[in-house]
Amino acid sequence: MVALLLSIVVVFVLLKFKLHVSVAIFIGALVLALLSLNSFSDIFTLLFKTFLDTQTWRLVIIISSAIGLSVAMDLKGLLKKLAETLENIGAKTALYTAPALIGLVPMPAGAVVSASMVKNIAKKLGLSSEEAAFLNYWFRHIIEYSWPIYQGIILTGIIFSISIVDVVKTLSPMTAVNALIGLVMGYLIFKRRFSKGKMVAKANSSLALLVEKFLASSWPIFLIIALILFLKLDASIAFPTSLVLLIVTSNFSVNDVVKVLKEALNPKIVFLPIATMFYKAVVEYANLAHQIFNILSENSVPEYLVLMTLPFIVGFATGISFAFVGIAFPLLVPIVGYGSIDGGALMLAYVSGMAGVLLTPMHLCLVLSVDYFKAKILRTYSFIVPAVLASILIALIMYVSF
Repeated sequence: MVALLLSIVVVFVLLKFKLHVSVAIFIGALVLALLSLNSFSDIFTLLFKTFLDTQTWRLVIIISSAIGLSVAMDLKGLLKKLAETLENIGAKTALYTAPALIGLVPMPAGAVVSASMVKNIAKKLGLSSEEAAFLNYWFRHIIEYSWPIYQGIILTGIIFSISIVDVVKTLSPMTAVNALIGLVMGYLIFKRRFSKGKMVAKANSSLALLVEKFLASSWPIFLIIALILFLKLDASIAFPTSLVLLIVTSNFSVNDVVKVLKEALNPKIVFLPIATMFYKAVVEYANLAHQIFNILSENSVPEYLVLMTLPFIVGFATGISFAFVGIAFPLLVPIVGYGSIDGGALMLAYVSGMAGVLLTPMHLCLVLSVDYFKAKILRTYSFIVPAVLASILIALIMYVSF
C-alpha cells in the first residue's frame, strides 16, 4: 500500500518537473517494483515479459497509427473540412457529440481519434488547450459506464453472475449523470468565454449535403469503426489499415509520408504504452489488490469505503477499466452479491473504479489527449477532478438510496 502510494507521488512530482509522462510512469513503476518485488531478477524478468508481451506491442501499433492518422488527415486538409462540416450542427454540439460517438467503439487511444475531429472547433470557440482536452476526454468516456460491448461491462456480468442486461440497467444512470456533469462543466467553461466563437448552424446546408461532406472528411475514422464493429478486426489491424489506405488514395508525397512516420514513431509516444504496461504488470504481479483488501478488512473499514477504495486504487494504478473489474471485483463479491446483487453497491464500485481510471496519468487516453492539444496535464486536472468528484458523490447518494 505504502509502495503504491509512494510510486504515484513520484510520478506526479516528476510531472511537476515537466518530465515526459512516459518517463515519469516508467520511473514510478521502477519505484513500485523495487519496494514490492523480492529481487532485481524479478524486476528484470517482469520488464522483459512486458517488452515481449503481444498486448504491449498491440498498444504501440494502435497509438502510433492513431497519431499518424491524425497527422495524415491534417496534412490533406481533412481535419479542417471535418471541423467546418461539424459547425453546421452547432460547434458546441459537435464538441460534445463527436467524442461520445467515438466512445461507442472500445479502442485504446480513442480520445486521440475524437481529438482530431474537434481540435479545430475548440480553437475557433476560443477554448484553452486544457479546456479542450478535458471536454474531449470526458465525453469520450461517458458511454463506458454502460455500453455492453466494453470488456469491463462484460466481465462485471461474469464476475457477479448476472446478465449483461442487468449490468447495463444498473450502471446506465451513470452514463446520463456523467453526460450531465460534462454539460454543466461545458456551460461553466463557455460562460467565461461567452463572447468568443459563437457559431450557429448554416441554413443553406441540406442534410444530404451535410452527411456527404461529413463522410468525405471523416472516412478514415469511420473505416476504423466499421473494421472493428462489423468485420471484427482487432484495432491493431484496423488503425494501420486506415492509415495506409489514406496515404495510398491521397497521393502522399515522400515528404508527407516522412512527416507522418516521424510523428507516429516518436520515441516518447512508442515508449508510453511500454511504461504503462510495465506499471500494470508490477501491480498485478505484486498482488497489491489483495494486500489492500486485507488491510481494509482487518481494520473493519465500512463496506461503502471498501467499495470505493479498492476499485479506485486499482483503477488509478492500471488506468484500464477492465483491469479494475478483473482485479478488484472478485474481492467484492461478498459485498455486491452473486447472482442477486446490490445494485447500489455495484454502481458505487464501478464509478469509483472509473474515477481512478479517469484521474490517473497511467490512462493513455488522458496522456494522449493532453499531448494532442498541447495542454498542461496538471492544469487539465483542474477540470477533471471536480467532474470526477461530482460523479462519485452522486453514485454515493444512489448507493445510500438503494
